[in-house]
Order: sequence, then structure tokens, then C-alpha cells
Amino acid sequence: MDDRQRIRLLIGDVNYPLYIPRSDEQLYRDAARMINDMLNRYRETFPGLSKEQYLAMVALHNAYMNLEKKHLNDTAPFAERLEQSISLLTDYLAKEGE
Repeated sequence: MDDRQRIRLLIGDVNYPLYIPRSDEQLYRDAARMINDMLNRYRETFPGLSKEQYLAMVALHNAYMNLEKKHLNDTAPFAERLEQSISLLTDYLAKEGE
């Protein structure tokens, strides 16, 4: 059984037919709703721009948010600090044991 379905999403006055996994339908619909909400906010805030300019602003906003979240989820600095702490503790315990 095929677990994919066709849906249509209206984004910025254009219909987009998509073929997606059934389990992802609500995510796609929510994403389209978020894009349309942002488009409308930018249209109200900056009237008179082209459709392409509004879409570029939405794309930039979404890319920024994704990068910000990626940066917040970066655990490398914490892992490095933990490694340093473990090393210091290991050295201390080794000296205490002598």
C-alpha cells in the first residue's frame, strides 16, 4: 500500500500540488499556513513590493530561524567542556591516589 498522497497547498496566491507521505500532511499544511501568515505580515509592513521580494523576505526569515535553532542545538562546546572537566578530574584523582 502506498503511504503517499497528493495534496494542494495555496502559498502566496499560487496552488502547489504535492505528493507527500500521509503522516506529514499536517506538517505541510501548517508550514504553508506559516508562510502565508508571514507573507501577509510583510505585505502589511512593507506595501508595494513585488511578490518575489516578499517571498525572499519569508525565505530569509525561515533560513535565519533554522540556523538559529541549529546553533542553539549545537552541543559541541558543551562536549568539549565536559571532556576538559573529565580530564582534570581524572588527573586530580590520579594524583590523590599516589
